[in-house]
Amino acid sequence: MILRGERKSDNKLFPQVSTKELVIKGTDREFRAGLCIGYFSIPADFLKAVKFLHAKEFEYYFTLEFERRVKSYLTGRYVAKEAVSFLSGEKSLERICIEQGILHHPVVTLPNTPNIQVSITHCDDLAAAIAFSEELPMGIDIERISVDQNKVLETQMTAKESSLFSCLPYSYETTLTLFWTVKEALSKILKTGLTTSFHIYEISQMEVRDGVVYSLFENFPQYRTASSILGSYVCSITYPKKTELSVAVVKDVLQEIEQSMTNRL
Repeated sequence: MILRGERKSDNKLFPQVSTKELVIKGTDREFRAGLCIGYFSIPADFLKAVKFLHAKEFEYYFTLEFERRVKSYLTGRYVAKEAVSFLSGEKSLERICIEQGILHHPVVTLPNTPNIQVSITHCDDLAAAIAFSEELPMGIDIERISVDQNKVLETQMTAKESSLFSCLPYSYETTLTLFWTVKEALSKILKTGLTTSFHIYEISQMEVRDGVVYSLFENFPQYRTASSILGSYVCSITYPKKTELSVAVVKDVLQEIEQSMTNRL
């Protein structure tokens, strides 16, 4: 079921979408996940995704009234399906159904392919998803860096986290955004989202290595988050601490998307 070896998908319909395989090394085995990130800057981009909706997804799609919600739904579903397709080998995206669970988390339905899960994020013109086996929980979040968000993000910081600012070589607003995405990515693994205080997800340690920020948690020591800067955005991926994520592949995908964003300007 799970594809072997790192390769890039051949996406002719959406050249501004990049999909690659992530290898996550455990102590005695390797796991694989599908990572997909796309840049959808014009309506024609995301409206192409309508043709790939599952019948159940169409029912929900027709209830959407606002363009912003239509865009986030279509782009989020598309990158999620691409990630699941890449991991499962299912080529027909319309056969993959991404429904919504009781906690508003995405639930993958694919005949004869159990135990695949997906984490989805979208911000402005970007959408991203990671598909993974139930054996290896993961979460992803992307947020835009903006000084306008400083006051709100400051309310989510603890005194301990504020003391970690000095170990990061970034601007104040970038650091605040980074902390937010780290916690968001963790909350998606836990399936709690924004329904509980972000102080529960308190970050205990941060370390920068080769341009990637690694974070550990006070109350969830079993997880680690790797964060990277994508232009004016921060992308964070949370995964089990006792594994090693192929961050080089993540960097490749982010660089490809950054180039797509530059070409569209």
